[in-house]
Amino acid sequence: MKISKILSYVVLAVGIIGAILWYVMSSSISDLMDQNGVSEARELSLDEAAPMVSPLYTLTLIIFVVTIVATLITVFSTLAKNPSGLKNTLIGIVAFLVVVGLGFVMAEGVETPLKDGEVLSESGSKWVGTGLYAFYFLAAVAVGLMFLSGIKKLIGK
Repeated sequence: MKISKILSYVVLAVGIIGAILWYVMSSSISDLMDQNGVSEARELSLDEAAPMVSPLYTLTLIIFVVTIVATLITVFSTLAKNPSGLKNTLIGIVAFLVVVGLGFVMAEGVETPLKDGEVLSESGSKWVGTGLYAFYFLAAVAVGLMFLSGIKKLIGK
């Protein structure tokens, strides 16, 4: 059996466990909200909701680690089978880093007060802006390429 098939089964199993835990957590929080007479989960105190959310949070961390490991195994096994793809992979990584770098240069960092009384640091604000600029740029490129592909199909037919 190939490693990719095994990893697919692992991801499927973890997904099923996550769905079950999500259902259990969701119904438990609904019951807790009814008991306390609140209409939104955010109105619950942390002490009341934490025991119900902790298992799902732990599973989320496990899924995150499993996903990263599975992705790295798949990528490196594919690159080992096809070393010529390494050049294209490096080009993609460098292009992404350039987009993030441009977003970082364009972003402004400003200390920002948050709703809970905390303050978002200047550095944190700059990284949030970086992510937003990178997202907007990549989204614009994706929409532009879809538009260009549509025009080519219209011209070609």
